[in-house]
Amino acid sequence: MKIENKMILLLVIFSLLFVTACSTTINEDDKTQTTVESSQPTSTVTVTTSSTPEPTTSVPTLEKVVLSNSSDSIGNHHFSSSHYGLHIVYTGKYITFVNYMTMLQHGNDSTMEPTIFNDFEYQAEGLQYYNGLLYFMLYDFEVGEYYLYTYDFENEPIKLMDSTVYSYLFVNGKLYFTKEFVQGPIYSYDLASKEETSLTNFRAHDFTTDGNDLYFFATDAGTAPGLVKYSLSTDEESTVIFPFYSHIYLVHGGYVYYVQENSYDSSVHRLSLNDGTIVDIAVELSGYSFTLNISDNLLYLQSENYIKTFSLDGTNETLIYESSEYLSKGIYIIGDRIYFTDGYDIYMIKKDGSSLVYFPLN
Repeated sequence: MKIENKMILLLVIFSLLFVTACSTTINEDDKTQTTVESSQPTSTVTVTTSSTPEPTTSVPTLEKVVLSNSSDSIGNHHFSSSHYGLHIVYTGKYITFVNYMTMLQHGNDSTMEPTIFNDFEYQAEGLQYYNGLLYFMLYDFEVGEYYLYTYDFENEPIKLMDSTVYSYLFVNGKLYFTKEFVQGPIYSYDLASKEETSLTNFRAHDFTTDGNDLYFFATDAGTAPGLVKYSLSTDEESTVIFPFYSHIYLVHGGYVYYVQENSYDSSVHRLSLNDGTIVDIAVELSGYSFTLNISDNLLYLQSENYIKTFSLDGTNETLIYESSEYLSKGIYIIGDRIYFTDGYDIYMIKKDGSSLVYFPLN
């Protein structure tokens, strides 16, 4: 009886041990399965709320330029139609620059940095604004020539004509231009009829105007170069200065203002078209790169490191700006503002020499 009881007790103990072992194994399996499942990636959406609004950047409003006077410098076109890196024009609303393929617009607040006009990506040169349209020359690399385009600031630029254009001006509602870098005739182009007419027998590649007639440097004016006048009223050509060796000149009020350049020193003179009288305005100038401009009865002279003004009779020399940096050739005078560049920045100074500001070229 005792032996049987012991056997029964042992069986009960073994049964309990077996059941406990099985339960432990199942729990371990469950734990392993749970771990695997929890290791899988899950998608989580996080919503962040805040009572403080996100900061916004205030974009300054570009205001229309209000000129302090209505005059326009007669020399601006002389450099607008030349091939320099910076081209400037007043569109009646903003001062517009093109540097390489970037168009910038300068507003009424002259201390505010010019803004980029993003819808224009053309390497435009020789900017001029006429009758609501921007005119510019664009180089065609396939043919190696410049062509003239118009732009309304909304649509794609339109090629004006098939002829090549090297230099151009608007005079009394008509377009005048030359075609080649090498000298050739001056042509007229009627914007309405689209008719092109060859005008001059003497050859030119650049020219200027006094508002009534055209003047140009011609190497075939005789045994030496001369300054030739083309009358828009009579269609006649005449050599008004001979010999004439200057490529830097303006015609205003019956006088030719010009720079006489040489290897050691240069000089500025005024010659009367009426009687040939010459007045020395500035002599023994240092430097070798000069620009002339006329605005509000003042003659502006720019060298590579200064800008000066003179009365039109050569008196009252005044230093407007002096620079330790080399200035690129060409000054643009719009209202009471003078714009120029050193190739790195755009500079603007008032005509009285005050309020100098500069902005980086983009």
